[in-house]
Amino acid sequence: MVKKRQRSTKIGDVAVMAVVGVVAYYGYPPAQSLLVWIFGLPAVLLFWWLFLMPTQCDYMTQRMKPCDRGVRGKARGCWTHGRWKRDAMFAAMGGRNPGQRFRMVWSAPAPSARSSRSRPVGDAESREANASQGAYNLVMLIATLVSAVAAVVALVPR
Repeated sequence: MVKKRQRSTKIGDVAVMAVVGVVAYYGYPPAQSLLVWIFGLPAVLLFWWLFLMPTQCDYMTQRMKPCDRGVRGKARGCWTHGRWKRDAMFAAMGGRNPGQRFRMVWSAPAPSARSSRSRPVGDAESREANASQGAYNLVMLIATLVSAVAAVVALVPR
């Protein structure tokens, strides 16, 4: 009998991070390496939140409801929406996804002859919703970085 693979949970990830934190605490005591802790802890938590935390895709579908497939990290998308989620995040920063240069369009002799499958799923309203979600994620990233720098400045003795 084949065992079904258990899905990872946030509690399981937090438990692993707690064990790593205890090992790091004794390896790098905060009294001796305060800057490592001030910059390292927010960076590790942000990296976990963006790329490793078990969550859902949350890409706004054509039916105006978020995709509920499981993914790892808020910045990632499922196998169907991953490309468009990355495109929305780069669009929120005012640029183009650099991965678009390497995408191949198969058997598309002219732009007008493209099939409807090569275009993003959804209408303009759902693309705007996804772009605003990308903008929200970008603002949260910037706010996290600013708060980490503010914490460092506040803790530096004068």
